Amino acid sequence: MKNRFLGAVIATAILASHTCFAADGDPDPGFGDHGVAYLSIDGVEGHELRAGAVIALPDGKLLFGGSRNKLIDGNPDPHMRATLARMNADGSVDGSFGSDPANPGLVVLPDVQPGTAMQQIETMQRLDDGSLLVAGAAEAFGPTNGFVMKVDAQGAPVASYGNAGLVKLSGTHFFASAVDAQQRLLLAGYRNVAGSVQGVVVRLTTTGQFDPTFGSDANGIVRLIATGPDSNSYLSALTLTADGGILVGGSVDQDDPILGNDFSLARLDGSGNLDTTFAGNGWSRFRIPGDGSAFNGIEHLLVTPDGKIVMAGYHEDPKTGVNVVLGRFTADGRTDTTFGSKATPGFQPIDVVPDAWNRYPSGLVRLADGKLLVPVTYATPAKQDFIAVRTSADGALDPTFGTGGVIDLDLAPDGIYSNLTAMTLQDGRPILAGSAKRDRVAKLVDLAAVRLGDTPPAGDDAIFADGFDRGPAASVTNYDDLAEGFKGPSFQHNGVTYRDVNDIGGVFPDGSTFTPADVGADFVIENATYLFNDFPSFGSAPNVLTFGTTYMPGPNLSLGALVRATMDLDTPASAASFEAIFYENGPWGGIQLHLDAYRNGMKVGEDVVTLSNLGGRDNLTTRTFSISGVTFDSLRLYATCNGQPSAPRVMIDNLSLTPAPVR
Repeated sequence: MKNRFLGAVIATAILASHTCFAADGDPDPGFGDHGVAYLSIDGVEGHELRAGAVIALPDGKLLFGGSRNKLIDGNPDPHMRATLARMNADGSVDGSFGSDPANPGLVVLPDVQPGTAMQQIETMQRLDDGSLLVAGAAEAFGPTNGFVMKVDAQGAPVASYGNAGLVKLSGTHFFASAVDAQQRLLLAGYRNVAGSVQGVVVRLTTTGQFDPTFGSDANGIVRLIATGPDSNSYLSALTLTADGGILVGGSVDQDDPILGNDFSLARLDGSGNLDTTFAGNGWSRFRIPGDGSAFNGIEHLLVTPDGKIVMAGYHEDPKTGVNVVLGRFTADGRTDTTFGSKATPGFQPIDVVPDAWNRYPSGLVRLADGKLLVPVTYATPAKQDFIAVRTSADGALDPTFGTGGVIDLDLAPDGIYSNLTAMTLQDGRPILAGSAKRDRVAKLVDLAAVRLGDTPPAGDDAIFADGFDRGPAASVTNYDDLAEGFKGPSFQHNGVTYRDVNDIGGVFPDGSTFTPADVGADFVIENATYLFNDFPSFGSAPNVLTFGTTYMPGPNLSLGALVRATMDLDTPASAASFEAIFYENGPWGGIQLHLDAYRNGMKVGEDVVTLSNLGGRDNLTTRTFSISGVTFDSLRLYATCNGQPSAPRVMIDNLSLTPAPVR
C-alpha cells in the first residue's frame, strides 16, 4: 500500500531561494543549500535512490532507508536493493558512512531474497545500543518475502540476529514498525495466505526469533482476518500507547469486497490479543458517516499526550479522486467528534493538488505546539512536487502555513519530478524526504530532503558577533536550601512546579506487582550526607530529591520509589540535566528510566536508560540525564517494565535548566 508513485512529468516551477530567516513553512536556510539537500549515486553502482523511511539520530544526523535501483540498457525490469543513506545534521553528505569512495554516505545492503527484483526498506527503528532494525519487502520475479535485517550503526549486518542478521516471512509486506520497552520489534503489514490477504502483526525477540509468547498460535504472528469468504485485510500503520498497547491501522473488505474497503483500527494487548476495552471487541471497521467513499484506509497513526489517537489516511471523493483524510479517536476507540469539520465530525477531509489524482499521506507528526503535519505523495499529469499540509490540533487547515495550510516545493526545478515519501523530526524541526529527478536527460534520481524551520542561516550570527549576551545562563537547583522531609504530592521551587508523583500501580521484572499505596504520592527532600561520603562526585551535599512513602531523618537516607513525576517550568527551557542515583541488579534489572521533554503537551525530546541486571541486588549507580536542542516547558520522569509502570529506587540532584532564547 506504500510508495505507490515513482514520478510524474513536465516541470513548471522553481524553488525559491532564501537569504535570511525562513518564513513558516519555508525551507530552513541553515540546512543543505537554502534548505534543500540531495544525495546522489554515481550511475555505476546504481541510478535511482528512493526513501521509504527517515529517522533523526541522537547526534542530529539523518538516516534514510529505502532502495537503490540500477538501470540496465535493454532491460526495463527494476533492479532494486535495500539501501541506507546518511546525512550530517546540516544536510551535507556524511562521508564517514559507507565504504564506497564513489558513493559516500550510501550503504547497499546484502541481497535479502535472491531472484527478486524489488527490495525496499519501508520502516526502521534505532535500538538503545545504536544498532538498527530495518524492514520491508522483497518481491517481483521471485517469491515475495517480508524481511527484517539488523545492522550496526555503520550499516553492517549483525550476525547474531535471526539468520546471519536476517529474518524473513514468506508472502508478506512489512510497512510499519515500533520497538517496545523490552527492545522487541513489532511489525505491521499484510500476508498472502491461500489466496486471501490477511493483516498481520509480528513480534520478534531481541535475538530475531518469532516471539512464541505473542499471538494465539504461539508463533509470534497475529492475523486480522476479514469476515467474508473473499474479503481481505491490510495493515500499514502501527504505534504503541503509553501503557504498552499496540495500535494498528489499515483497511479491510467488509464482508464483500465488491462493496469496497473500510477503515480498519485495532488495539492489541501485550500478548497479541484483541483488547476488548477498545471499540467493543478490539477491532473497529468503519467509514466516515455520510461519506460515500468505498475506498478507505489508514496509513499512519500517532497517540497524543492525552491518549487520543490521530490517523492519517485516504478516502475517495467522486469529484476529486482519492484524497487525504485525518481523523481522531478517544483512547477507547470512539470517534472524537471535537475533531475535524462540522460536516464530518471526527474527520477532516483535505483536498490538495486539484489537478492530481490518488493522493496519499506519506507521514504524520505532531509538532511541539500540537499542530499536525502531513506530507502527501500523489500522481498528476503535471509536475509532481513536495507537498505538505499543516492543520491545527483539531484538524483545521492552518492558514499561517504556506498557502492556506499547504506548502508546494519544487525540488527538481530543471528536472521532471520530486516525490515526498517520508518524514521525521530533527530537534523538533520537520525533515521531509523523498526523491527528485533533477535532470531531464540523465537517468539519475537523487535522494532529496528539506528541513522546515525558522532558524537563521548557519554562520550568520551578526547579532552576537560583538559579544552580545546570548541569553540567561543555566540555573541549578540542588535542593540544599529546603528542609528535609515530605513535600506532599506537589510543590513549587526555583521556577519549577513538581506534581503527579507516583500514585499508580505497576510491575517489577520478576512479575510481582505493587499498588498505588505501596509507592505513595509524595515528593521527599532527603538528607543524604552519608551517601555523598561514598559518592563524592555525585550531586551536591547534603540534600537530594526522592519520592514515595518514607525517609530517614538525619544524614542517613532511603531511596524512594519512582513511578512517575512531572516538573512544569515557569519559563520554557532549551536544555535540562540532572544527576540520578539508583539501584540496579537484582529486582531492578531491565527496568527503564525515562526523561521526556514536552512543549505544549507534545513530546519533543527524550533520554532513557535500562537498568542493568548483573547479579546480586541493590547496587548503587549514577547517571546524568540530559535533553538539549529543543524548546520545552515540562519534564516527565518515569519508569517502565515491559511497557508497564514500574518503581525502581531513585534520587536526583542538581537539576540544571537553560532558558530558551527569546526570538
